[in-house]
Amino acid sequence: MNSVQLDLLKNSKKFLNSFKNKNFLPFKDSVFYLATYSNFIGSNILNSIIKFSHKNLLSRFIINLKDILFSLNYINYKMITPRKISAYNNIILTWAFENNFNKDNSLSDRYFNIQSNDLKKTLWFVIYLGKKNPKKILKNMVLLKPVTKKSFNIFHIIKILCKNLPFLFRDFNYFLTLSSNHNFFAKILIKEIKPHLRADVNKIIMPYEGQPFQNRLIHFLSKKYKKIKTIGYIHSPPLAVPANFIYKSNSPNQIILNGKDQLHCFTKILGWRKSKVKLLPSFRFIKSNKKFKKTIFLPLTIQNSDLLLDAIKYLCDEDFINLNNYKVKNHPAAFESINNINFMKKIKTLTQKYENKKKNNKNSYSIFIGNSGGIIEALEGGAKVIQICEHPVFDIYTDDIWPSILSKKIKDRIMIYQLKKKGNLIKFGGKSNNIKKFLFKL
Repeated sequence: MNSVQLDLLKNSKKFLNSFKNKNFLPFKDSVFYLATYSNFIGSNILNSIIKFSHKNLLSRFIINLKDILFSLNYINYKMITPRKISAYNNIILTWAFENNFNKDNSLSDRYFNIQSNDLKKTLWFVIYLGKKNPKKILKNMVLLKPVTKKSFNIFHIIKILCKNLPFLFRDFNYFLTLSSNHNFFAKILIKEIKPHLRADVNKIIMPYEGQPFQNRLIHFLSKKYKKIKTIGYIHSPPLAVPANFIYKSNSPNQIILNGKDQLHCFTKILGWRKSKVKLLPSFRFIKSNKKFKKTIFLPLTIQNSDLLLDAIKYLCDEDFINLNNYKVKNHPAAFESINNINFMKKIKTLTQKYENKKKNNKNSYSIFIGNSGGIIEALEGGAKVIQICEHPVFDIYTDDIWPSILSKKIKDRIMIYQLKKKGNLIKFGGKSNNIKKFLFKL
């Protein structure tokens, strides 16, 4: 598995490098989002890079089509702004939901562990994913609400495809990716953030995921506002195969990491120069009493529920867990996912079959299904972790990429993990640790 994953990252870098030429101007490799944790064009490309696919041609076509059609969700986006914006010389580009706003309408940012009112002369440009708008928009904040009312005007999609048609004859994957919902959203964000960009802005700081809107914004800044420094913060715990973080033409000027294993991965495997990397304790994750034990954590998407249920049944039959003692926690971005909701019902039905089984409180594993950075957070917090994999090449953690991890296969697609040493994957920050302390030093 180690060599397969390393080959995947190596070949993914070669794949991206093939677009760093004049045939793919102006954005080059910035349009790609090779993330392993979702089911869209980028994951299809990753499957083709390793010459593996558990999906037939029709299934891949449907995934690509859904990705492109999702752009219709963004047609009726909305900007929510105050009447007057207060003075600023830094911009934080972040995401938020309804529950991230306080009673005084300030934002409690979960990525940087800070209140929006605590940063002076900073404009918060928020991609707002909540349904109900805040009662009042403060002067240091603007909200881009990407999804309000879905459009069914298919002519928008035809227009996108026609505009990108010249790239069809250069590279089919490039044409598909440029037509994806991620790149459609990138155009919207750049259009709406432009009025807030000025020559006296010093820095734009963002929780960085390697998304096209982030890299294409950096491309825009490199042409129009070269003096603005871009800083990306890797807010999420490490994923098994972080192909979305491979260094691209328009990656941030500087990246903030939270552990020595991350430094190893980014500089030795993903192509980042050490001069671009800053190692700091986590802003997002602090030492806490967060509960992981006796919980089954669901991923963003579930593709094969029968396979996963068989794995859970095996863990019950072999006395790794007693399902009666476990609760199921859905992914925070999948509360409306029909697949996830139905899977939770199936687990509940399976639990009833074991209701007479003698309770065994000896084992208290955290169970993670699929691709999840929560595995690392749980391990660093002292939990014992079992992972059930849907796509082992994408999901399993190996020590060639993350040296501090010890892994053992229980059964096909079922892994158990522990750490050689805590603090190397995520160095937890303190309660007072936030971006304010480091903002003007970066």
